[in-house]
Amino acid sequence: MLSAMLGDEMMTVVVTGLALAAVLVPLVQGLRTVLSGWSATRRVSPEELRRGKADASKSAGAAEPLALLMIRILQKSLREGEREGQSPDFVFDATRQYVLNEYDHHYSRLITMYASLLPPIGFIGTTGGMLILFISMHLADDSLELGALAIALTSSVFALVAYAALEGFKISLYARLLTSIRDVQTLYQKADARREQASSTQSTMPKGAPASA
Repeated sequence: MLSAMLGDEMMTVVVTGLALAAVLVPLVQGLRTVLSGWSATRRVSPEELRRGKADASKSAGAAEPLALLMIRILQKSLREGEREGQSPDFVFDATRQYVLNEYDHHYSRLITMYASLLPPIGFIGTTGGMLILFISMHLADDSLELGALAIALTSSVFALVAYAALEGFKISLYARLLTSIRDVQTLYQKADARREQASSTQSTMPKGAPASA
């Protein structure tokens, strides 16, 4: 009797471990992408934004913040756009869209791909567990029946929890990215206001005024 109970417990543990291992593969890959995206979407100080470069103590071994990428591209695009007569607001919107595409390509899509693998893994585990359960009922094998129930339940639970976690992290990363973009936008608006003020000051100065002695 005791050996039978130990056999049932061992079967449950082994099957649960297999279900967890199947879920861990895409989950770990997704979490690695989340960690990289967490560094890329961090807020940077106004001093770093003005320099266009992160502090060495903060950037060691971490992904470059997308806010700094945006500020560098924006500065270069504004200089080129001024020569070509493009609107600064148009240049800013194009730069923001470029950064959003970079985030989507390097982080959001990867997280979505890994998260999308989890529900099918849980469904396969549940379907396989139910199939084994029917076989165990036919064979009247209690140990096999318990293992089948374990894989049918745990695979779905693990997969759904992991899926919800990755999707939650993805939402959080996007919110962090929007906050970083707003910081760049605030800096851009301040610089644009100073530029317009300087332009209006120059336009109101009388032309041909005699220079002071």
